Amino acid sequence: MRTEPLLAEADALLARGRAQHAERLLTPFVVREPENVGAWHRMTRARLDLGDTAGALLAARAAWNLDPYGAESLLWLSAARSRAGDHAEALAAAAAACREDPGNPRLHNRLARAQLAAGLPGEAAETLRCVADLAGYDADLQVTYGQALFAIGRPLSAREAVGRALAIDSGHAGARATLKAFAKAMRTAVDAASLARAADEFGESLRIHPGRPAARRGGAGRDALAHVARVSLVWFLVALAAVGVVQAAGLLTVPFSLYLTLICAAGAAGCVSAVARPPSAGVA
Repeated sequence: MRTEPLLAEADALLARGRAQHAERLLTPFVVREPENVGAWHRMTRARLDLGDTAGALLAARAAWNLDPYGAESLLWLSAARSRAGDHAEALAAAAAACREDPGNPRLHNRLARAQLAAGLPGEAAETLRCVADLAGYDADLQVTYGQALFAIGRPLSAREAVGRALAIDSGHAGARATLKAFAKAMRTAVDAASLARAADEFGESLRIHPGRPAARRGGAGRDALAHVARVSLVWFLVALAAVGVVQAAGLLTVPFSLYLTLICAAGAAGCVSAVARPPSAGVA
């Protein structure tokens, strides 16, 4: 089996929020080729998306053992360590990744996310202060910068940063969710003291405490529901087309109620598929 098509397929599955399918694809591959670093990177991401922190750490360590100075291996090791609440190790790995490839904004974003998870929003804002201007094309980084700014009590600048993310990608799920979180936090901010409390509470919501699992971004149940809904939608559309052909050929008189039922069922399946699909926000 050629490696490139399989890894490309895993990337496509992860981009569509189908982490469970990506993990199933990668599991036999890493057994056959345990020296493939790229496969372990993707396995780490899939397990993080599924909320499998222990499995993500195993995959990240496997990649790091094979490639201890690789920036990508350090990035995913940092992401898995952050999710586990091992903040010292997460920060060290992210900082090492930045040293290996200082011009890569993804690595600086990972460092800032590790700092936010560790409860260090001031450091996160400083990490991205200059990078945010240079990486004006990176929506994920702009969202992280906005979160850090809000957590240190700069809501206007935070909204500007997240607005830049939406200008880059109008459908960015992380940016839209962050704006909703800003609006919720600001409901109680009526003066300087309440604004400070709102900022602190927002920063606390970004922290990951050791031993406390982080919120899952799209678990196996949700992924399976989305898949079933997509398959159902296809079959409902096929049935609707078949009924139309039979009616047009004069082979059978199809009652209007059957058309209506199939149309409603297809619409419901499409809605479930859209709602159940996990948001496409990067873990790192």
